[in-house]
Amino acid sequence: MPARIDRLEIDPSASALVAVDDADVVGLITTHLRHTMNHAAPLAQITMLVVDETRHGSGIGRVLVNAAEDWARESGCKRIVVTTALQRADAHKFYERLDYAHTGRRYGKDFAPGGH
Repeated sequence: MPARIDRLEIDPSASALVAVDDADVVGLITTHLRHTMNHAAPLAQITMLVVDETRHGSGIGRVLVNAAEDWARESGCKRIVVTTALQRADAHKFYERLDYAHTGRRYGKDFAPGGH
């Protein structure tokens, strides 16, 4: 994990924001910018959102998403996207409450080590 944090720190197209209560970290969101051929402006993608389970429903996730959206706008983005696992109905409802729309499907493929 320290190496991943180090990469985020030096990546100008990445943002990591934490929510703190007293001295305790209670939430984290990471966001990355992507430049694509089919969009003139960069896209922002929320790549991780974690809130302490004891704090779910307290508004921490909403504050972190709002802060990520602000960062994306300041970075010139016109759109922000997020993907969630199919079985995460709670996450789907959370993002829909924040006016995110279900816009498609994501497919993934893991590469075998050393293979094709």
